[in-house]
Parts: sequence; structure tokens; C-alpha cells
Amino acid sequence: MEWRYFTATATSNLLVERRRKHQSSLSIGFRDDNIYCREKDRLITSEDSDEYLLASAEINTMVNGLCCSNDNEEKQSKIWYYQDRLQTLPEKEVELGMDNNVSYNRIYVTLDLSLVIKNIERTDAGIYRCHGQEGQEEEYKFNYRIEQNDILAILKDQRDTFIEIGNISRWEEYRVINLLSVTTRFAVSRMLDLVYLRQEGIILEIISEWGPWGPCEKCINNQGVKTRRGYCRVKRQFDKTVILDHTSLIVKFFNKTPMLPCKSILLQEEFPIVSNAVRYLPEFDLEEECKNCTKVKKKKKGKKFKYRKQYVFLEGAHCAISCPESDLQSQIVWRKDSIVLKQGISRSFRKTDTEARVMVDSFSTLYIIDITKDEEGNYTCYVNNVNMMQMKVIVVSKSKFWTLAFMRHMGYLGFILLLSSFCYCTGLIMACRRRDTFKVLPEKKSDVEESIPTVCVENEK
Repeated sequence: MEWRYFTATATSNLLVERRRKHQSSLSIGFRDDNIYCREKDRLITSEDSDEYLLASAEINTMVNGLCCSNDNEEKQSKIWYYQDRLQTLPEKEVELGMDNNVSYNRIYVTLDLSLVIKNIERTDAGIYRCHGQEGQEEEYKFNYRIEQNDILAILKDQRDTFIEIGNISRWEEYRVINLLSVTTRFAVSRMLDLVYLRQEGIILEIISEWGPWGPCEKCINNQGVKTRRGYCRVKRQFDKTVILDHTSLIVKFFNKTPMLPCKSILLQEEFPIVSNAVRYLPEFDLEEECKNCTKVKKKKKGKKFKYRKQYVFLEGAHCAISCPESDLQSQIVWRKDSIVLKQGISRSFRKTDTEARVMVDSFSTLYIIDITKDEEGNYTCYVNNVNMMQMKVIVVSKSKFWTLAFMRHMGYLGFILLLSSFCYCTGLIMACRRRDTFKVLPEKKSDVEESIPTVCVENEK
């Protein structure tokens, strides 16, 4: 069985950690590492919502879609195509970055045909398809529709309050209080915008789109709990008692938009009344008991790494570090102080930084650019779940570096002067103590005095 993956990784580390713990949606959902997945051999229905996989991501996040070929057919090259939301224009090939270093490209395709879009922008919203040049495997409908969420609808300090957890009975209460009440309001409200939608034959319903079940966890006596996420969605239906005006802009919009995320920016722009009613609705994590769960062995504290290294960098330096004993087929994981550095995702540990400074590229090489004290810490890498290397990165400022260098050389110079002074004083002391043993050399007359004869002159009387 093959799966189609779609990732939406948020720039906020808190949001990333929260999403890793939960999963969701009927044909889509978050799996480990924030991956949306879609079963290839699923039953394709005639519903418009099955035309593509709906994925929501915040602005400036990273999106990753995987395209695979049919196992029963000969492998063929695939191309990614883009089309606008309403499909008014023909699809065109996705424009990829051309830099040889893929980490510098905002949009690129990896060796396994995965499409990566970094720092997603408003213009990236639309439908993405992956198939051959002649339309091979289009019948499988491996299409993705990207919609941006309004990050302002998620309180930065209270993100977890937008997720409720419980069993099926608790979800029924959640559905009645949150979903059914809003659906009923849309059906009976006398607000002009909602009345106009009903007159056009548009019926809006708030639903939970369920994701796949996660693994059986929290094992006690071979019994555990599994969860799946119910994403809040605005689903449209057409009133069969109303004759649709296909020239109407609203009908055209909803004809190509069968479903939208509750926190969608597009919904906020086009229908603010609807968006204000649904954008703060929480999502739901359904829990269910499961059996035959596998206990995850806890890693022993203090488990040794195969390699231990320490690097001292001057502030502002750049570095690239590879994990030892790894190759292209290895599964490599980098961490910084227990934070996972995901492949192809740039990060920054500075609050006021506008550009990412730390990144692990598609070849699992760790890059640190313009290093500062914020990037200082313990880095570890794991190869196929083996503790491979523990690395401590120390950053020193330029002024401190030169001061330490000067003090280090002053130490060398002081040692030399001290040693020289000691030798000189020792020589003086030894000479003074043994001064009686020195021989006294006789005085030697000069050659000039020896060459001059002595003449005595007597006075004449």
C-alpha cells in the first residue's frame, strides 16, 4: 500500500510540537513529522471534495508534497503542475529554483519527486498535481490544494486551547456545541450576507474531517489509546430546490471550492461574516482504546555516543558539519538541545532574526550561518536510531577572542622572561659564592711601555 504525503511545518516551534502529538482527517491527516498522508488505493468517490487533498498551512511555513508512481507499472518521470483555485486557467509546470544548492531554492523537487515549497506565500495557494507529461496516473487524483490559515486566529500563547480531547461521547457534545450550533445559525440567520448565500442556493455546514488513526500508545497491560484529529472544515452543499445561476460569482466560487479550513485566509477575505463565526472553533482529538500496543523502549539515560566533539567558533563564522558514518540511504536525525532540526527546514533561535541561521539540507548536512551565542549549545546526530555524535558548540565574541589570544601570548612571554631572569640571577649568585676560586691574572704591561727605553739625565753643574 502506498501513501501520498503532504507536510505543513509551522515556523513556531510550539505549534510544531503540538501538531506532532496529534493526527487528523478523513482522507488526510498529520502523521509523524507533521506529514499529511493520503492512501493511493483508496476508493475514489464522485464528490468534489475527493478531487484533491485539502491542506492548510500558515504563511512563511514549509510545504512538502510527495509524488510516487504506480508499483505495477514501469517507472516514469513525473512533473509537478500548478493551477489556480477556481481552475479558470490551464495548469502549468511549477517554476522551480535553479540554484545548484537546493537549500538556496525556495521551490524545488527532491530525488524522490517530493515538491518542497519553503516560506510559503499568498501566491502559492492553489492546486498542485503530479503526473506524467501525457497525463499518466491522473485517474488516481494525487492532487493537493493549498490554503493558507489565518495565523491571527490562533492565539500565540494559547494554541493548545484550540484542541479538545475525548472519546466519541465527548465528541458528540463537542459537535452539538461547536459545529451544529454554527450550522444551524447559518441556516436561519437573517444577516443579509447569509440570506444572500441561501438565496443563491449555497448551504454551509461545519464538519470535522477525520484523519487516520495514530499508533496505539500509553500501553498498560497490553492496552493503550490511539487518537485521530478532526479538522474543522466549512463544507458547502447546493440546495436542490434552488435553480443555480452559474453566471453568479458566488456560485462559481463555491462550485470549485467544496471545502475550506475554518481558519482560511481566503474565507476571511471573501466571506468575513462566515469566517468570524468559525475561525475560533476548536479542533478535536478523538481517543479510543486499543489492544496489542507496543511499548516504546525508553532510551537509557546517559547512553554513550560513538563520537564526542567540541567546536569553538568565532562570532559571525559559518560552518557545515556532516554526521559520521552516514550515507544517502541512512536515516539521519539532527537535534539541538532536544529540538529536532528537520531536513530542509531553516530555523532561527534569535527572537529578532529575519532570516534563518540553522538548516539541515537534503543530504543531512548541518549548516550554521553567521553564528552567535543563540546558536551555541549541544548538537546531536543519530544514524538509523544509533547515537552517533554528540557535539558541543561554543561561540566567543571577537573582542573576547582577541583578548584571550593576547593574554595567552602574554603568558608565553611572561614565562620566557621569568625563566631568563631566574637563569641570570642564578648565575650571579653562583659567581658570588665561588669568587675565591677564580684565578687572579698578573697585570701585563702594554707593548708601548716596553718599547720605550728608560733614559736618566743628570743635571750639570
